[in-house]
Amino acid sequence: MSTLEHPQEIINRVRNAMLCMQRASWEQGTAAQALLELHDAFPEEQELQWLICLAHDTIVRQDGDGRLGVRLNRGDPGATDAISPVPALLRAYKETGDDVFLSAAKKAIEFITERAPKTKDGIVSHRTDGVTLWVDALYMAPPSLAEAGVAWNDQALLDEAVKQIKGYVAGLWDKEKHLFSHIYNVDAEKFGRHAFWGVGNGWAVSGMVRVYALLPSTMVKEKEYILAVTLETVSALLSHLRSDSLLHDVVDDPATFVDTNCPQQLAYTIFRLAKLGILPPNKRDEWLRHAAAMRNAAHGKVDKYGFVRDVCGSPTFDKAGVATEGQAFFLLMEAAYQQLGIGSN
Repeated sequence: MSTLEHPQEIINRVRNAMLCMQRASWEQGTAAQALLELHDAFPEEQELQWLICLAHDTIVRQDGDGRLGVRLNRGDPGATDAISPVPALLRAYKETGDDVFLSAAKKAIEFITERAPKTKDGIVSHRTDGVTLWVDALYMAPPSLAEAGVAWNDQALLDEAVKQIKGYVAGLWDKEKHLFSHIYNVDAEKFGRHAFWGVGNGWAVSGMVRVYALLPSTMVKEKEYILAVTLETVSALLSHLRSDSLLHDVVDDPATFVDTNCPQQLAYTIFRLAKLGILPPNKRDEWLRHAAAMRNAAHGKVDKYGFVRDVCGSPTFDKAGVATEGQAFFLLMEAAYQQLGIGSN
């Protein structure tokens, strides 16, 4: 297991293991986002070739309806999952000038805004096989809408990103616990899974901080809203942190297994908030200490092959194991730590 070895050595090992994994649409999108942010943090060490190749293959598996990376085996029912690669496509287009990336991104955004199943209030379903809200969607849809809005100077897409966040918060966020439930079945009008899933809350806060960073300063009220929910959720998650700086899979249920990935997502979010200068002043030092401890704990879970062990494990995500998203968030965490510039290790 790793003990804070040279960052590029462990990053490369984790990256290479991630690239060896079979991936569904959201895993392809999350892996591509990790490679994008990794390049921005380490432009000399981490080439864009990895990102461009992942972006290319998600187009190879793009469905006729515009969803990216879903033509795999019997197909992928994801709606929001299947637009998560959009930021990677936009970067690939910027770097290569190849219209194939731009065209695919436009088709994906057209799907999510015009064809995806929605609630009566216009909130996009996480899946195409019914109208359901999954907290995972907060990392998939709003950041892609916001990235496209910035790239195309389209205020309507920025507004849509905020609308989707507000809709998911209204449907899944517990105003007393300040945590997100996992799944709400709109058709059945009941929770499919009420539990406060750690990784789901990690998807939420890391997705919201991405959107916050993308919104222009003119969207003052929208940014204040997103920041308030993000900070309250981060604070709630930290209240459940174990002495080993890890979290239970269901954060308030100690009978569930101990998970490595939510701490990675949480550390990433705190590092991003710190870089943006928006950590609560009275909690900044404490939260950064927690983030550093969670990062150290994650480093201790990396084996000699580069697998981040004991994350919420693929393919069923009901026990500790390995997963593309666990690899990706290790890389995202390292990228955010590097961008913050608080030390080489």
